[in-house]
Amino acid sequence: MFFGGGFPGGFDESDFGGGGGRRGGKAPDTTKFYKVLGVEKNSTDSEIKKAYRKLAMKHHPDKGGDPDTFKEMTAAFNVLSDPDKRKAYDRGGEEGVDNGGGGDGDLISQMFGGGGGGRRRGPKKGDSVTRPLPVTLENLYNGVTKKLKIQRQTIDREQGVKKCETCGGQGVVVRTIRMGPMIQQMQQPCGACGGQGFSYTLKRTSEILEVNVQKGSKDGQKITFHNKADEIPDGEAGDVVFVLKEKEHDVFKRHGADLYVKKKISLLEALCGFKMELKKLDGRTLVIKTPPGFVTTINKFDPFSSEEEQGWEEYADTDCDLDDMAQADSADLDMLKKAVTKGQLKGKGIGCFVVQDGRTTFKQGSREECIAAKSKSSGATMYCLADAASAAAGRLTVAVEGEGLPLIRDPYQFGNLFLQLEIEFPESLTEEQTAALASALPAALNSSSADEGAEDVDTAEVSLMDPVASHKEGTFQAGSAHDEDDDEGGAGGQRVQCAQQ
Repeated sequence: MFFGGGFPGGFDESDFGGGGGRRGGKAPDTTKFYKVLGVEKNSTDSEIKKAYRKLAMKHHPDKGGDPDTFKEMTAAFNVLSDPDKRKAYDRGGEEGVDNGGGGDGDLISQMFGGGGGGRRRGPKKGDSVTRPLPVTLENLYNGVTKKLKIQRQTIDREQGVKKCETCGGQGVVVRTIRMGPMIQQMQQPCGACGGQGFSYTLKRTSEILEVNVQKGSKDGQKITFHNKADEIPDGEAGDVVFVLKEKEHDVFKRHGADLYVKKKISLLEALCGFKMELKKLDGRTLVIKTPPGFVTTINKFDPFSSEEEQGWEEYADTDCDLDDMAQADSADLDMLKKAVTKGQLKGKGIGCFVVQDGRTTFKQGSREECIAAKSKSSGATMYCLADAASAAAGRLTVAVEGEGLPLIRDPYQFGNLFLQLEIEFPESLTEEQTAALASALPAALNSSSADEGAEDVDTAEVSLMDPVASHKEGTFQAGSAHDEDDDEGGAGGQRVQCAQQ
């Protein structure tokens, strides 16, 4: 709502961002759109349309063209093919078009015709449609083309699109009401065109889209078909976007380009080697075997856990003589470590930090430099980044090189296949089996020379126990049987209570 006439305050057109004529600055560029279409400024409408059709055949995204180039040429055509917009462009360039023709219009047209800031570059675009596309791990390994039928609203080109004569294509009309010395102007949707600014006929059409899922595509990856959604009369149709949704696999689990599979092996296989078969995602059979003399060890590294934590080494009563890089009034180790590996200090070359009396000092330098600069300091604790090679050694997992998924950047290269192995131990061994193993395996690491019959020697045998149940049994709980007995027993069964103030 806008008040004109003698409204107090003395607002002028500039207060609303409409702008009359140009106020200084360089002259507007009125040749860009002509250059984009490769035509002269005096070209006829027919020549402009012919040039656009020729460029559209070459640059349309569905034919492998660049989407940005196509949008730019479409924006130029939308202006130059409209007589009114072309006149406005020839006077004031793109700004003249966006402002409804520069300073020739009155204040009302500037208010409701799109003047002022927030100008949107490029042609108007309809709403896009996003749909999930379920795919199997086999689809992502081998690549697949899916034919999908879509239905959308398209404009009947035989009847064409006509600008509404009532509102002049604005979609709104302005009603003026005089109230004494004041004039009230209100805008409302145009009843003739339903507020759209155009009259046209829509029809429902069907189309088959061929969705090409490339080898190695990832879960959540988007495949876009430009201008394949519903058409709009005053701009480009929206896009149809398919989002890949990877289905869970019965055997494999994916981590980037790597595949993981869980398998059980016996103690014999762990010590003496194993051979197993695995059906690959392309239907071929993969025989996996260990090299001679290979002993399988198991680690607990979980690649699917939260972000990998950087290892740290702790040195008690130790300071570091390197220069201070930063300080923090905190001794929260988790927060301090995350600040170095993930937070605001990441990438700053911090090799260690020292905590003393609730205050932390961060030191800049490599791990080797931090260790070399250690110094004794009572009450101080130095935390140094662990050796990367040692951390990597602790993550080593049995794997088959090159048997993972294709790399999306190069489908002729592959990730790796990791075996998450679990050793199935025998429940018991006979004396003969124990003796055979003892003679075949390296000597035991532990032994005892104590006299088990001596009075100061206790002997015990191990068994299997539940640590959770053991913890509960050994934890004091209020209201236990002893408490009840004590309450009912001595001192006449009376409870001792604290005096209340």
